[in-house]
Amino acid sequence: MRKHALIVGPRRVGKSTLIRKVIETLNYSVAGFETKKESKMEDETLGSPIYIHTIGAPWHYSEENLLGYCKNQKTQRISDAFNRYADKLLQPVPEGTILCFDEIGFMESKEKAFCDAVLERLDGDIPILAAVKDKEIPFLNQVRNHPNCKCFFITEENRDKLVDEVLEFMKNQIEK
Repeated sequence: MRKHALIVGPRRVGKSTLIRKVIETLNYSVAGFETKKESKMEDETLGSPIYIHTIGAPWHYSEENLLGYCKNQKTQRISDAFNRYADKLLQPVPEGTILCFDEIGFMESKEKAFCDAVLERLDGDIPILAAVKDKEIPFLNQVRNHPNCKCFFITEENRDKLVDEVLEFMKNQIEK
């Protein structure tokens, strides 16, 4: 039985926007993480910093949650940055909470502790709503093919109507 909704698609197609719309409509307690490329904080040499933020906590920008940089669509990961966040993924969450992972991509695919934490959560019963990059990378393939996950493939053409489909799926998971 599928418990988790994965919004799968390429860059800038609307995965995060769809997730925000579903979460706002559900009006449900949410935990998890959000990654954000901060173009306004761009460094001439390194590019735009990418940070990971805990959903529900105030955002901050420090070495502690800096994941890497992106310049000219090429990323440079800070070694072990995702692994430092793995323990937070596995912390207990209150009953009646859904998890949101926005987003699961290629940068973290070499961070074993983080990948293991994501897979452990996918093995669990807490409903998850996640954005997943549509790239052929072993870790991302493992996530998309996880038996507890249903993939919703987003395109510019279907993204508006997909909101209702994902919302219905998540409501059914919460009711169970």
